[in-house]
Amino acid sequence: KLKKHRKTAFESDNQDVAVVSKKGVITAKKKGKCSVYVYAQNGVYKRVKVTVK
Repeated sequence: KLKKHRKTAFESDNQDVAVVSKKGVITAKKKGKCSVYVYAQNGVYKRVKVTVK
């Protein structure tokens, strides 16, 4: 039996270029580059580079 995973958090480092919802859906706002970070409750995180054309 698998235990339910804890929630993750999402954050964009440039809200003018792209925003990310609580569920991790990225929405582009204008042209440019930014990074979206995904954080787990155990301290592990991952950066995703986003380019809006």
